[in-house]
Amino acid sequence: MSDTPCEFSTDPPDFDRRKAILFCQTCGRAAALGDWPTHEVDGQLQRIDCPECEATVWRGFAADDDRAGRTVSAPIP
Repeated sequence: MSDTPCEFSTDPPDFDRRKAILFCQTCGRAAALGDWPTHEVDGQLQRIDCPECEATVWRGFAADDDRAGRTVSAPIP
């Protein structure tokens, strides 16, 4: 283990550089989040599909909401 203290950058943040990169697991396409076509229903993001291979890269949370009503609580011993 090193006793050297961490050094932090004093440079201002670079707002032109993007951190959010989305990757397609099927074809390997990598692009900034705003560079992917989105599918919305009633103003809610439903899914993001890859424009190169047409695979679904991200699916919305609506499917998770449907399962919430079917959750069964387990007693804690």
